[in-house]
Amino acid sequence: MRKHILPALALALCGLVLAGILTGSASVSASAADVNLMAVNDRVLETTADNMPRTVGGGLYVPYTMLSYLDSGINLGVNAMYSTTKRTVLVTDGQRAVTFDIQAGSAQDQDGGAVPARAMVRNSTVFLPIDWLCEYFGSISCSRPRTPYGTLIRVTNSAVIHSDRDFVDAADSLLSSSLQRYLASGGGGGENGPPPSEEPAVSEPPSGAELYLALRWGAEAEECARLLEGRGLRALFLFSSEEARTQDGLVRRLVGAGHTVGLALAEEDVSGCLREAEEGRAALAAAARYNALTAGADGLDRAGREELAQAGYALWVPTVRGRDFSSGRALVQGLNARRVNYVELSCGSGGAAFLRAALSAMEEEECQLYLATAPALSPR
Repeated sequence: MRKHILPALALALCGLVLAGILTGSASVSASAADVNLMAVNDRVLETTADNMPRTVGGGLYVPYTMLSYLDSGINLGVNAMYSTTKRTVLVTDGQRAVTFDIQAGSAQDQDGGAVPARAMVRNSTVFLPIDWLCEYFGSISCSRPRTPYGTLIRVTNSAVIHSDRDFVDAADSLLSSSLQRYLASGGGGGENGPPPSEEPAVSEPPSGAELYLALRWGAEAEECARLLEGRGLRALFLFSSEEARTQDGLVRRLVGAGHTVGLALAEEDVSGCLREAEEGRAALAAAARYNALTAGADGLDRAGREELAQAGYALWVPTVRGRDFSSGRALVQGLNARRVNYVELSCGSGGAAFLRAALSAMEEEECQLYLATAPALSPR
């Protein structure tokens, strides 16, 4: 009897351990089971609670930004463009076009004929019926490979390099990071619901928020400058005194393009900041014959900043920082529409993607972006 009890007990314990492991694995899998991540051709896109693709009324809807060259940075040959004034999304391949009217809840082709498709709005983001668009244009396709991190919604054209299986393997770490960021931001599972109604959609009016924008130098500073310039915008770029010396070529390019260049002071006392500022001004003058009058000094208190202002500097004091938001779109949605916002972003890793999303959201919300110059900042 004893000989039979011990093996049975060991087997039972192994079963309990295995059940615990499987339960833990099931819990991890459950957190990703209903998550839809995104990719366009061979690039993983950022997924947030606001833009995650979702199944509604049996059809898959993706954010229009998946088809927007300005947002994804990839030209699929089928491009989506959002009009803030008309509240429409135009999807075109250059020959054919479909216009989705958000307010009217309708869609029509380039000849004005009605088409059996509707856009929908969730969390201020416009979503489009991707399978219908793929069939309509014929040059793009949408696949749904399963991954350990959720379903990957992948829109591709003939320029795609990797098959779904190879891409999922190659992008394993990127997909894992995308899921973790999505869950950390409070994202949940996919949404199922009724199809978009043909009744006019009720949407909030654009915020029209006003802002000045500063970008702290980083490896993606030049790409950030190009994103702004592509939309006819300019901003304040901040450099430390050392960066001003080593990035002289970029400084000349920014000054030549019409951006404001200022100094990011790191010292925590006024005398140190003044010394640092003079070094930085000398470096900028040598690089581009530029007289820097604008400076940010995070280490100084109000009294210290006032002393710096009395020395002739216009102080940059941010009221909104990109590091406090999960995405550029979330930042724009958090802007105060009742007063001017002073927004500071980083040009470090991921900075260009963050800025791209923010600029798209600013356009949708009809935000007014002003150039931060010394005269504009002096009254603060």
